Parts: sequence; C-alpha cells; structure tokens
Amino acid sequence: MPSNSRSLPIFEHINSDIGLKYLNGNISLYLNILNNFFKRYKDLELINLRKEELYNTIHSIKGLSSTLGMTHLEQITTQIQKEKNPSIRLIDECSKTLQTNIQELNKIFSSTKKYISNILIINNEPNEIDELMEILDDDFDILLALNRYEALEIFEEERVDLVILHTQLDDLCGISIFNFLKRHTNIKDIPLIFITKEDNESEIKDIYPQQNISFIYRPFQRDKLIKQIKIFNNLKS
Repeated sequence: MPSNSRSLPIFEHINSDIGLKYLNGNISLYLNILNNFFKRYKDLELINLRKEELYNTIHSIKGLSSTLGMTHLEQITTQIQKEKNPSIRLIDECSKTLQTNIQELNKIFSSTKKYISNILIINNEPNEIDELMEILDDDFDILLALNRYEALEIFEEERVDLVILHTQLDDLCGISIFNFLKRHTNIKDIPLIFITKEDNESEIKDIYPQQNISFIYRPFQRDKLIKQIKIFNNLKS
C-alpha cells in the first residue's frame, strides 16, 4: 500500500489527480518525481537548443508532463512533435508554459533544508522508495533514479553527496550499477549505503575496501539510517 502521510500542495496548473493515478496514489513518490522535474528543467532555455536536442528534450518533457498531470504543457509539446519545423512562436509558448509549471514547483521545492547533503536513491521498488522518502525527505534533498542511466544523468547534472542503492532487486543490481557509475562518475569518492542482507556485508567490503560503505536492512529504522548519514557527513567535513 502506498503511503499518503505526506500532504499534497494545491496546484493551479498541475492536475495532481492524473499523476497520482499513474503512481497508484503514492504521494511521496509523486512529489519526488515533481522535484526531479523541477531541478532538471528549471534553467532550461528551449530557444537555445539545436534541432535534434530540442526534439529529444521535447520528447522527454512530453512524457513527464503527461505522467505528472501538466496537461497544457503536454498539449504544446505534442503539437511541437507533430511539426517538422515548429515556429519560434510555438517554442516560445512552450517555454512560457514550462516556466509557469516551474514557478509553481519553485514555491514548494526551493526551501532550505536542515542539511546540505543531496542523497541519490537508486531503486525501482516502490515500497522501498516510499519508506526511504518517509525517513529522509524532511531533512535532505532527495534525488531518485530508477536505473543506471537515470543515475548517470543525475550525476552529470547535480551534486551528489551520498548514494543509497540495493545490492540486488529483480532487475536492478546495485553492485553492477556501482561498477557502471564508477567508470563514468566520481561515485568512488562518495559514501554508499547498501540495502542488503547481513550475510552480504563482508563480500561487499572485500570488493570495495577503499569505499566508505554502510548497510541497512528492511524494515528500515529511521534512527539508525540518520545516524549513518550523520557519520558520513562528519567524515566529509
């Protein structure tokens, strides 16, 4: 069952009912995806993009706006996709509509957090994501990646201070993701918290003897998780 203990803001330009329908009513996950949308597109200037880059960006915005309930933005991006050479007027209208949504999200997501740390959660299991969000979202800026490629994109665009990932889900292996990101990012310099079984600890420590690693188990305990993160924060200071 998705958690609905977090309150949902009243939006003027976003139909949250549509977004919650896609996410089975999971408010925490919906707000986190909105936050990722805000961070990704808040400084975007469509008019400066090359044609191929523009179409790729419009394609991404269209998919997200459909999922998140940004109906006007979805309509304009759909229209741009249908035209081989969209007019400057249409691109400008899309930019203004995007900024309208960004400004609304800015009121929610630009507040100062208690801690500076940005935490990247790499996970595709909704219940685990929801549990971690319940524990962390009030005190940290949370970034969410459902796979290695989304994680790579976040590393390219955001500062990541700490990573939480699962050693093994059905189709998401944390160890293989770490090895992938190690080749393309600075993850080797960043503390990791693995969601794992106790009998996997020594094996992972042997693989990564130089890495700052900690472990958590389900059900997650808030005090223990926060304590581990504070230890990593102290090591960084």
